[in-house]
Amino acid sequence: MSSNPLAVRSPNERFYHPELDVLRFFAFFLVFLHHSVPHDPAFYTAMGVAPALAAALAALGATGAFGVNLFFLLSSYLVTELLIRERAHFGRVDLKAFFIRRILRIWPLYFAFLAFAWAMQWFVPGQHIGWRAGLAFTLLAGNWWIVFVGFPSSVIFPLWCVSIEEQFYLFWPATMRKLSERGLLAAATLMLAAATLTRWYLASRHTWESRIWANSFVQLDSIALGIILAVLLAGRAPRLTALHRTALLAGGFTCLALAGCYFRIKFDPLTPARVLLGYPVAAVGAVALFLATFCELRSPGKPGLIPWSFRAFVYLGRISYGLYVFHVLALMISDYTVQRHESSLSRFFLRDAVALAIAVVLASISYRWLETPFLTLKQRFTHVLSRPGG
Repeated sequence: MSSNPLAVRSPNERFYHPELDVLRFFAFFLVFLHHSVPHDPAFYTAMGVAPALAAALAALGATGAFGVNLFFLLSSYLVTELLIRERAHFGRVDLKAFFIRRILRIWPLYFAFLAFAWAMQWFVPGQHIGWRAGLAFTLLAGNWWIVFVGFPSSVIFPLWCVSIEEQFYLFWPATMRKLSERGLLAAATLMLAAATLTRWYLASRHTWESRIWANSFVQLDSIALGIILAVLLAGRAPRLTALHRTALLAGGFTCLALAGCYFRIKFDPLTPARVLLGYPVAAVGAVALFLATFCELRSPGKPGLIPWSFRAFVYLGRISYGLYVFHVLALMISDYTVQRHESSLSRFFLRDAVALAIAVVLASISYRWLETPFLTLKQRFTHVLSRPGG
């Protein structure tokens, strides 16, 4: 760990790694699979699919839930890294500017979609929010509504993740203003302890899976590990060989699969052992995928495993916020437009492909016409340059 952040964090250098945008798209795609691919092998065997393939497809759907761990880790890493740079170069963290940046990045799409979903419930059967749930999501506490009441029957239910991230943004910048690097590591360690104690308490009382999963304290593992990575890496990408990156990719995905399919932390009834072990395994998997992906593109001898010059995936990562917000709506639209009276695997995956295409179109429109004007305004409050265009 460097004792002088300025030694490795140049004030004149933009901190942007497009490969992390690719990883962000991968995180979204995992969540998309979780919501679009059934987790019961019987669903596929009823279509005539071989039992081994049916089990593999069900496992893929279960594993996809942990794309949210990648989102949390990426967000905490990037926020912490940028705020460390800001404090090192300017002597302080500008809280007002930080909150304005977050508002301009998150709120326009979030509240526009919330308003759309509220109107949608009046003319789409099965869509219902209710004013109490709507108020909870409006106050960016939708995850706590899920914890105490349950998931709303609405396309807004994935926004619980946004609530957790916004709660992190609310307390973390103020917390880290005066903390040294050692203090940041101590704070992250306390988060890991709080997450473990919360999970033990809830699981020992046989709490339902959804009430554990959406709890802000339960999900602190990935957030804390993102903070630790920001401190220990000190702005540098790890120097790893292609073999090491391949091993990390395989190990990371294996950890996510173990959390979903062996510890089964997304399935009731839960046990304390499964919960206490499964969540850390998923968080470690997110760290492994991050380390496998994060590379120094300016070093021509270390191109990494993925062709980062492939701009399509970088772009999809840039619009991943919109992809995440719109994907359940896209799946619903696809259900209406793709006739599934033919019970076949090809027809089922056609529905998913159409939904993904719809999500990309909606997210692209949102990014261009709704989000970009606010992202342009956001640059006025940016002290440390990061992703071009916001």
